Amino acid sequence: INSVDTAQLNKVYVSSSRLDSDAIVSFVRCLAAISLDELRDARAPRVFSLTKIVEISHFNMGRIRLVWSRIWAVLSQYFIAVGCQPNLAVAMYAVDSLRQLAMKFLERDELANYTF
Repeated sequence: INSVDTAQLNKVYVSSSRLDSDAIVSFVRCLAAISLDELRDARAPRVFSLTKIVEISHFNMGRIRLVWSRIWAVLSQYFIAVGCQPNLAVAMYAVDSLRQLAMKFLERDELANYTF
């Protein structure tokens, strides 16, 4: 694992915005499954994939609504599962990540004419 170039690894996530509609949904689904597996170890949960889910969500927020709704269908179930983790630190991290995503989503130009 030491031979993995982190810049190249990060490029995979940054470039996720170039994936087609079906591929990005599959990518999000697989990354969510990996993240849930990483979080299973209650003594030493890893939040690497959780962090990457937040990043790719931000990178792909500009997709058309139909695709974003498919991505969100996966993400919403994921955040429910992670937010209900028995490990309070992980659950709080997930809720804070969700808050950050919500703030980014609400900053979108197309939502400027809406009042909440």
